[in-house]
Amino acid sequence: MNQILVTEVEKKEKRKRNRNTTASVEITKIVKFFAVFIIIFGLCLIGHSSYALYRDSKASNTDNLANIIITRVNDTLMVDVQSVYNIETFRYRWANSEERSIPENSTSFQEEIILPSENSVLTIILEDETGRAVTYTKDIVLDGIDIAKPAVSIDQQATSIRVKAEDETEIDYMIYRIDDGEEIRIDKNNETDKIIEYAITQEEIGRGTHKITVTAVDSSGNTTTEESPEIVISTERPEIKNLYVDEETGKLMIEVADADGIQSIEVNLNGAVYSMNDINKTEATFSLNLVQGTNTFSIRVENINGLSVTGSMEFQYAG
Repeated sequence: MNQILVTEVEKKEKRKRNRNTTASVEITKIVKFFAVFIIIFGLCLIGHSSYALYRDSKASNTDNLANIIITRVNDTLMVDVQSVYNIETFRYRWANSEERSIPENSTSFQEEIILPSENSVLTIILEDETGRAVTYTKDIVLDGIDIAKPAVSIDQQATSIRVKAEDETEIDYMIYRIDDGEEIRIDKNNETDKIIEYAITQEEIGRGTHKITVTAVDSSGNTTTEESPEIVISTERPEIKNLYVDEETGKLMIEVADADGIQSIEVNLNGAVYSMNDINKTEATFSLNLVQGTNTFSIRVENINGLSVTGSMEFQYAG
């Protein structure tokens, strides 16, 4: 009997020890889980803090600031920007004026800023990828400075191309170029000249279709460049190919031609004037009614190059 009781007691103690061991294992697992979670959460916080410190550090330092070079071309400021970091926004304003903002997204670029009409202060703000907004200021003094560009004109004459450069203060020199040819410089005749004019002959240009480029420079260094539209050059004048009376119809028959194109024809027959403009054909034929007796006739034909030919006669028509 005593042996049975001892055995039962041992069994109960064994079951109790097993329950205690199982609870201890479960508690250990929970503790390990929370320990791992806390470590991961801590690492996340450390990573986030490091990124924030990196941004703040970059935003507050003055290392590798963008380099700005400002030069004036006529009435415009050319702003060249070179930066180690990507410039996201270029902002500028004149004193007492609204600010302008231009997206860039580049480490190297150029912006043009039109000069004001009086002295002012230019403020430029560059916002880069590090979060910095770096401000540059420059006093712009325009007293006594000529910022007006010279004017250029290119006109086709009957036998030449006339180019002209004109400035409101003082012209310096002019350069012209035919197509992609050599640049030819024309200097002013007198120190105080405001105008330079020059005639480019058709022989110099050559027959065919051409473009003329002219650059004018004034005494302050302001420049203007103009390019002409296509110019057709021909040294040949129009031709009156045929002029005769058609006896059957009683009409005066007229045939004219030009290698490059006929621009206009004007005929005076017995005091009546007949005009045709913008013909733009290489040949033209037309007829006019005659009167019995004396007929007086004159004609003027002009081609698209401004060259012309004229003719006149008086004749009898019996009808």
